Amino acid sequence: MLRIEIYQESAHYRMPTIGNPYLTYPLVPPSTFYGFLRGITKKESINHKNTKLAIGGKYEGISIEKERLYLERSKEIIQNIISIQCLHEIKSLVFVFTSFEFENKIIDGFSTFSGAMRLGRQEDLIIDYSISKIDENVKRLTYPSEFCAYANFTNDRSGALFNMPYDSLVDENKNITGYRFINLLYMPCIKMDHNIEFIGDGFVYS
Repeated sequence: MLRIEIYQESAHYRMPTIGNPYLTYPLVPPSTFYGFLRGITKKESINHKNTKLAIGGKYEGISIEKERLYLERSKEIIQNIISIQCLHEIKSLVFVFTSFEFENKIIDGFSTFSGAMRLGRQEDLIIDYSISKIDENVKRLTYPSEFCAYANFTNDRSGALFNMPYDSLVDENKNITGYRFINLLYMPCIKMDHNIEFIGDGFVYS
């Protein structure tokens, strides 16, 4: 298992069904993180079927910013100014449960990546990170007490419910054709007894 910590000064993890203003998820969505892992491992087929994610984190502030969007048509370029919700001072903590082969490829991807790492939009730079292997026999893995996390939806839980992209759907040429969605709760880690809960199958590592 891998433990990945990421720090960003600002980020926008867009809710695809929301228009103007563009709203952000409070934590990086699983689909974005799967895409990030594929990006740093040179398009390796890391996906929700062979790799499980547990996502937690926190942010220090939130703001609404203005941004110019340009739509190019055959005879003109149309300019729109839209409002975008942004998170600030984001700390993400992601546990990755996958094969030994993929663990090594992900670690190698981090260490050999050239250029600026991004998580979210092009401008959402990763300022700092750490990655380490965790012994799966560790008795208890926990999130920091001030963190929130994504949890699998059940009727007996309370939290902010989001229907969000779980992972991308691709054709035979690995071109994205759509997304697989999942219902997840965003909730304080203390309500999860700080347990590491992997998205999709309800597996709790404690």
